[in-house]
Amino acid sequence: MRVITLSPSATEVVAALGATKLLVGVDEYSKYPVEVQALPKVGSFLAPNLEVIVGLHPTVVIVDDVQGQAAGALRDQGIATIECAIHALPDVKTALRKVGERLGKSSEAEAVIQQMDAALDTARAHRLPRHPRVLAIIDREAGGLGGLVAVGPGSYVDELLAVVGADNVLAASGIRYPKISLEEVLRGQPDVILDLSYAGKGGNVEVWKQVDVPAVKQGRVIAMNEPFLVAPSPRVAQALAAISAAVTQK
Repeated sequence: MRVITLSPSATEVVAALGATKLLVGVDEYSKYPVEVQALPKVGSFLAPNLEVIVGLHPTVVIVDDVQGQAAGALRDQGIATIECAIHALPDVKTALRKVGERLGKSSEAEAVIQQMDAALDTARAHRLPRHPRVLAIIDREAGGLGGLVAVGPGSYVDELLAVVGADNVLAASGIRYPKISLEEVLRGQPDVILDLSYAGKGGNVEVWKQVDVPAVKQGRVIAMNEPFLVAPSPRVAQALAAISAAVTQK
């Protein structure tokens, strides 16, 4: 079995199943587990490199729902695909079962799902008594606050916030990942800003000092770049612990 993944979430699913050794290629953004960093890169999430993929002679390629064109081209080449749309917690469970079945790892999949459910139950039982208002940003321009893309309802981080007892200031936006203006940040008056963007990597959050909201005044703008937060992951226990620590940080 030779497996290629086209998203960090799919790579994490394979790793959670204990099947990392079956991987022969991953997308360029997959960084976990560390072993995959040495594997051939097969393009980005939005632009898979079909020539490289075919050249690696995979048995199966795990694709996202937005990669339908690439999936069709691979099937035309006689390469099997597994479609796994991994955008939220239920999707992670579905992907574990679907990939687990194909890789002969169904029992491992159920064990991981049980661990996820246990972590969720524990976090819900210890929800924050006070619900901080949180703005989570997943993308912005380097060195500035232009091009803001935030976490909206139905997204992975939005679900994690709800589980730990935080309120997403964009819960009513109706869009999973809305593009927002600085004016919308001001209107939201978040108590906490989680900067999950690449631009915020390494704790680079100085650009937020210009924004007149409680999160900035209280020094609660927090850069977070852990792979299990940037993309939906089976590592739910770690993600919940990180989110909870961030939103309660003084």
